[in-house]
Amino acid sequence: MKLYTELFSENSIKGKILRIKDDMERLIMPVCKEKFWIECYGAHQIDPKNLAFWICVQADKTKERLESESDLLNTLRLLLVKYNYPEKARAHVHIGFESQDTVDRESNGDWYLHLK
Repeated sequence: MKLYTELFSENSIKGKILRIKDDMERLIMPVCKEKFWIECYGAHQIDPKNLAFWICVQADKTKERLESESDLLNTLRLLLVKYNYPEKARAHVHIGFESQDTVDRESNGDWYLHLK
């Protein structure tokens, strides 16, 4: 059991986001053989539509492959429904892919600057 399940109710926005992120990791793991992580941020406390999920991978090639898998993106978006993320916000939540290669090339390896 993850610690956040004790700290954040499944009905709280933060609890929903953490559970969505967890499921995203489980969905990405079988299709991404390299190291990856998921960043999520935004002013969702102000408005739930202010949320972004970034699946961060190592290589541009992996990023391009994952971006091209429309079924994968649809499945990731369905997690918003599964966890009852506020319906009016769902279409505004960003789910994207980024690679270390791109961050190195465009932002001198600075993920914070790059995703800002």
